[in-house]
Amino acid sequence: AMTLADRIAVMRGGVIQQLDAPQTIYNRPVNRFVAGFLGSPAMNFLKGELEAGTAPVFKADGVSVPLGRYQFDGDGGRGGKPCIFGIRPEHIAFGDAAAAMPFTAESTVEIVDPMGSDTLVWTKLGGQIISFRVEADKTLRNGDAIRIGFDPARASLFDAQTDNRL
Repeated sequence: AMTLADRIAVMRGGVIQQLDAPQTIYNRPVNRFVAGFLGSPAMNFLKGELEAGTAPVFKADGVSVPLGRYQFDGDGGRGGKPCIFGIRPEHIAFGDAAAAMPFTAESTVEIVDPMGSDTLVWTKLGGQIISFRVEADKTLRNGDAIRIGFDPARASLFDAQTDNRL
């Protein structure tokens, strides 16, 4: 459907969750179900809290992701509530590419999963497991210390109670 359609509908239990252009659904899912439904591997989800301030920040177990570049839906930028931070594996960079990203963090490789054309790497961020893609020719091993990074503007933030996009 992503390659053939101008618009697609993602349904759950017979109810349309989102009806839009494929790239809009992929990049701005309306809820956590839609976000997890599209993409292989699936979007990474981190549990944490949204803190308000001059610029909102997502916090989870010692990690603070500034959300100044994130486009909130409606009044979703109010802080003090549990939320889920979603980032797709292909939107996470490592090494030199990570250094150029608005958010970076040190991490340790947990699992390396060669897939042929690319490799999936599993690590932790905010005490939670996430995956990201690297080129097949990159050599990473379990236990390697690495720097990862991403642009929070490409993330998706969801209310922990309703699963709706913030």
